[in-house]
Amino acid sequence: MKTIKAEMLLVEGAPFPVIQEVYDPLSRRRNGTITPQAPIIITGCNLEMLTWENTRLCIIPAVNDKILIELNNVHRCSEDKVCAILPQVDEGEYFLALKILMKDKECFIYIFSEPLIVSLKRYGRVDMYPHYYDGDK
Repeated sequence: MKTIKAEMLLVEGAPFPVIQEVYDPLSRRRNGTITPQAPIIITGCNLEMLTWENTRLCIIPAVNDKILIELNNVHRCSEDKVCAILPQVDEGEYFLALKILMKDKECFIYIFSEPLIVSLKRYGRVDMYPHYYDGDK
């Protein structure tokens, strides 16, 4: 597994995705707070690559960049929006990443720089984790 830079893809003629915002409809947060087992809406440009057959949208825990967690059901909503379902993950900091499968069975990983925070507390899934809820403090 290799990490690549956006310039490599641009040289090969593929416009690279630019993520401007990640919105969590469940918590109504736009600051990078995301909820496990819930949808996120990604806004930006050149997002069609996120839905290509040879590309997997993933999250990577900040504490271990060797773990790739693929997002489920990645769908293009409009020219500048993609919706994806997060799997069940632990609390912590994550980064969005692209896993690009090449024809020679090698894959490249590109990690986006903006962090995402998974919290099961105030903005988490209260219906699934009621013992974590701390009210509106």
